[in-house]
Amino acid sequence: MRSRAKNTKAVKAVLPIGRTARLACQIEAMRADCCKAAHTLSQQKVLDEFELDECARLDDALAEAHLLLKRTVARIIMSRLRRRSRAGNSDH
Repeated sequence: MRSRAKNTKAVKAVLPIGRTARLACQIEAMRADCCKAAHTLSQQKVLDEFELDECARLDDALAEAHLLLKRTVARIIMSRLRRRSRAGNSDH
């Protein structure tokens, strides 16, 4: 009977880097939707300040999430490139 530790080492984990990058792009699109909504709200005869404030808060939250995802994905990609570069250099 094999131990669990040996079985888990054989399985390679695949990080969802590409999906995470796509999610960052989707967040950017949602931010654009917030801007459109804010523009539409500001053009109305009677300004709904609560709606406009909620729109701004949502955009702020999306901006934070977008920046965090972009930075993290970039750091992971750079880290992988450095590791591969070092591994390639050590072969020679």
